[in-house]
Amino acid sequence: MNGYRPPVVVASSEIAASIRSICSSNDALESLERIIRTDDIGSLPLLASCEWRRFSGEMRTALASRDHVVVKGLPVSADGATLLVATLTIGAMFRTYRGGQIIKHFKMSPWTTDLSHTIREGEFHTDLNTESQPPAITAMQCLDSDPGSPHFGANRVARLTDLVAFFDKCDDKSMLRFLTQDKVTMLNDRSVSTWDGCIIENGAIRYHPETLRAAARRSGGPLPALQEQIASIASAALSVSEPFILDSGDILLLSNHRTLHYRGECSVVFKKFPTDFLARSIFILHASKELKGS
Repeated sequence: MNGYRPPVVVASSEIAASIRSICSSNDALESLERIIRTDDIGSLPLLASCEWRRFSGEMRTALASRDHVVVKGLPVSADGATLLVATLTIGAMFRTYRGGQIIKHFKMSPWTTDLSHTIREGEFHTDLNTESQPPAITAMQCLDSDPGSPHFGANRVARLTDLVAFFDKCDDKSMLRFLTQDKVTMLNDRSVSTWDGCIIENGAIRYHPETLRAAARRSGGPLPALQEQIASIASAALSVSEPFILDSGDILLLSNHRTLHYRGECSVVFKKFPTDFLARSIFILHASKELKGS
C-alpha cells in the first residue's frame, strides 16, 4: 500500500458538532429521510449557516478538481444519518430504496457471492448503470474498517479523463472505439433492466463488467472477446488509480458519471464461527443531481 491520498476535506469542529446534534436522536435517519422526501431541507437551520456554505464550497471545489473527495472529522452514526447530511453539500434528488429508505448498509461476508457483500475483490464499475439515468453521485461512509486493513479493503477511483488519456497515449484505437463508438447492451440479471448505447456518451461513463457479461450470455455473443476488453479496462483503471483506505467514519463522495470505483479483497476475523465475525461495513446512498459551484 502506497501513500496516495485522494482529495481530503476535514470538517471543522463546528460542522462536526452540528451534524452530531442533528444525528443524535434515535429517529434521526427516519426524520432526515422524511425531510428529503418531502423537499423540506429548509427546515435544517445548519444549511443556512455561513459555516455550512464554506464547507459545501470546499467540498464542491475538491470534487470538481478530482471527481472524488474524502471527508474526515465527522461523527459516525450507527444508522448512516451522518452520510446523508454530508452528501447534501454536493448532491440532491436522492434515490430511495426498500420502501422509501435512502441509506443502504452493506457488511462484507465470507458466505455470500452477492457483489455488494462478498469479500472477494470487486471490479471497476459505475453504480446502477443499466438505469435510463444512473445517479450522478455515489456516497459511502465507512462504519467498520476492514479488520485486515491496510492490506485488505482498499478503494480505488479511476477518472474517466485519465482512462481515455491512457488508451489515447497507448494509441489503442480498438479500445477507444469500444468505449466511445461501439453500441453495447448491459443487462441486470436481477431485474428486467437493460440498456443499449455507448459506454461513454456526452462526457459520462456507465460501466459494469457483470452487466456486459450477462447481456453477452443471454444473446450468445462472443464472451472471450468481451473478456479481453474488460481485462484491458481493468488494467488501464489500475494504471491510472492508486489504492487508499477508508478508516471508520471516513466518507467517500464520487461522481458516478466521471469515475469508475473499485474495492479490493476484504478479510474477516471470526469471533465465533461461523456467523459472528468482524468485517468491513459501509453505508451507501445515491443522488441523481450533482450540485456545483460555491
